[in-house]
Amino acid sequence: MDAPLISATLIVRNEERFLDGCLDSLQGFADEIILVDTGSTDATHALADKRGIAVHSFRWADDFSAARNHALDIARGQWIFYIDADERVSGGASAVRRSLLDRSYLGFQVLLTPRVGATPYWIMRLWRNQPSIRFRGIIHENIWPALTEYQAAHGGTICNVLLEMEHFGYEDNHARKNERNLPLLEKALEADPERIFSWCHLASIHLEQGRPEQAVDAWRKAIELVRRREYSMQDDPLPWVGLIQFEMTRQGHVSELLDEALARFPSDLQFSWLKGRFLMERDRFAEAISFFERLAQAGETGVFNRDASYDVRMLGVLAYENLATCHFRLHGWKEATRYYDLALAKEPRRMDLRAKRSVAYNKAGSPGGK
Repeated sequence: MDAPLISATLIVRNEERFLDGCLDSLQGFADEIILVDTGSTDATHALADKRGIAVHSFRWADDFSAARNHALDIARGQWIFYIDADERVSGGASAVRRSLLDRSYLGFQVLLTPRVGATPYWIMRLWRNQPSIRFRGIIHENIWPALTEYQAAHGGTICNVLLEMEHFGYEDNHARKNERNLPLLEKALEADPERIFSWCHLASIHLEQGRPEQAVDAWRKAIELVRRREYSMQDDPLPWVGLIQFEMTRQGHVSELLDEALARFPSDLQFSWLKGRFLMERDRFAEAISFFERLAQAGETGVFNRDASYDVRMLGVLAYENLATCHFRLHGWKEATRYYDLALAKEPRRMDLRAKRSVAYNKAGSPGGK
């Protein structure tokens, strides 16, 4: 019997809330579903059994890669599609299947929307099934090192494809997850001390557990790692984002960090937002306008770098609202009115915007108004 084209692999534990939705979304796309369970005590097994999907039990050993690689070892498909139970395939599946028949391709990044109200970003989720292509890392497991090593040895194109995915799960218990993840992160960083995402996750846990200075230290370690490297990676902007956001909440010194981030990551819109807010907080409204104009233009055109995910409101209503505020404070009443109108078109129930728009409109119509 011919091997299936696509094997979708999942590792699960107590996913009864999400599993049906995930499996429904795979119909017509995945030819085989490999479900590895690491210790469910809810109805996860029953839901899989009802669909005729075998459940492969795997004893949890504080190692996400081990569980995911167990699923890869079982998969018979020509291609591996990696998905979590709280994710869905939401579009583009039929076109992607046609692309997989081209032997020149090795892997594809797809568009994942990580949460409601966010823009999608590119993430590796689909690659040829080869024994040497396996996840690495006990947490924040990574397929890229093995994938690029295979590509260097055997060739093959890695590119983006318009397969759309959505993530619906939300953390129910951050405290419990943090208790589990903290020792894993510390162990992972001993093995791979240059993983930027791990340092940033460590910083967020320290912050949530009331250790802000340790969080700052983790972000700064990550920043120094990026500064020493001669090449760039997708996660590189993250420690600047985390540290700048935190320092802004306590009126820390962020001007130099902001300028460095804008120079290093000119396509990352998060720094335009942070710079604009920084300038507004210092009453430098004329200087802030260009940063918010850039965000508004990105939201209007949909043309921006998809290596990161952004809050949709940052590219829409919040960009317009801040532009309106800047022009209002500069007595540019007509421009303020126009931007309040654009903001209200996004969120028409915002009574605060209506009140400010009314003031700007009245001033624009007064003698000498502009």
